[in-house]
Amino acid sequence: MKRILCAILALLLCFAFVACAEETETKKKTTKKSDSKETVTQEEEPVDEEKPMTPEEFFDNAAFIGDSVTLKLRNYNTANGVLGKTTFLCQGSYSVAHAVNDTMYLSYQGNDITPQDALLACEADRVFILLGMNDIALYGIEKTIEHWGILVANIREKCPEIDIYIQAGTPIYKSGEVGSLNNENMNKYNVQLQAFAAANDCYFVETNSIFKDSTGGLAEEYCSDSFVHFTDAACKLWVDTLMTLVK
Repeated sequence: MKRILCAILALLLCFAFVACAEETETKKKTTKKSDSKETVTQEEEPVDEEKPMTPEEFFDNAAFIGDSVTLKLRNYNTANGVLGKTTFLCQGSYSVAHAVNDTMYLSYQGNDITPQDALLACEADRVFILLGMNDIALYGIEKTIEHWGILVANIREKCPEIDIYIQAGTPIYKSGEVGSLNNENMNKYNVQLQAFAAANDCYFVETNSIFKDSTGGLAEEYCSDSFVHFTDAACKLWVDTLMTLVK
């Protein structure tokens, strides 16, 4: 009887030893798996987030196309350097019609040149266009928008990757309104221009209402000639608006 009890006790001790050994091995395996996961996590390289563009980078690779209103911005930038090395392609009395009919050329590095060829030559990544003041009285709003379609197509044919920013036509000093060149027509023009921009994958920049006074015309502090041309204060406000586009 004692022999039987001793045998049973020995057998139980053997089972207990085996179970303990299996539990220890399981813990070792679990620990190894856990260590392995931690190692993988530690070796993973962080994903670099895209850095926002600086104003210098944004405007150094930009171009501005416009008439005498933009000429004032060019002069302001020459004096203050706020827009960096941006390229200015502007002429007094320039219009969308001139741009598409080749009846007046822009100047780039001493050469007469079309807008699309100038943008190709200066390798601009983005272009800001302010035109229409010299169009709406002569051609009307509908024809001017039609000309815009040709201009944008011409630019994209030569520079398919360029970002196009269409700026709203600026207001007219109230006593400087002449015939159909008035703020009412400019407002109508801007409504259609904004719709055109949206339909043609262009950005639209609000550069009209920011310069208005309570009469709906160009505010006196922003007007240099009781007509349409800007003061330095207007250019500063213009630049501040442009800076909000940097991304």
